[in-house]
Amino acid sequence: MSITGHCLCGNVTYSADVEPIMVAICHCDHCQRQSGAPFSLNVAIDRSALKLEGDSLKTYETKGGDADNTRERIFCSNCGSPLVSILAEADDMAFIKAGTLDDTSTLAPELEVYTDNAHPWFHAADGEERGLFPAGLPT
Repeated sequence: MSITGHCLCGNVTYSADVEPIMVAICHCDHCQRQSGAPFSLNVAIDRSALKLEGDSLKTYETKGGDADNTRERIFCSNCGSPLVSILAEADDMAFIKAGTLDDTSTLAPELEVYTDNAHPWFHAADGEERGLFPAGLPT
């Protein structure tokens, strides 16, 4: 499968020839703040397959999760679009921000993480099954 995407202004592009490992909704405070939304939809892929290009590519480092682990938040410094997150506890994966993908037609969330931070009005659709993990990725 070929995954491609770009930031809002188009200065940063990415591609990967790989199948997604998972599609996950993240309710953590940092994803909420970074996305400006109640959650972030992320597509996890093998990090080694990801090719990022662009002269406005920047990384902002945060600490989060149960063990206050490092998160690299890769974004476009020109338009501010968040693109990819790398988690210290899962550094073999790249978590692509799904809204930046060129094709989102096949995405279906499989699990939700940091559900303790989910807004009380957010629930999975009736009949839809997802794994729910109150704090982070299962180990």
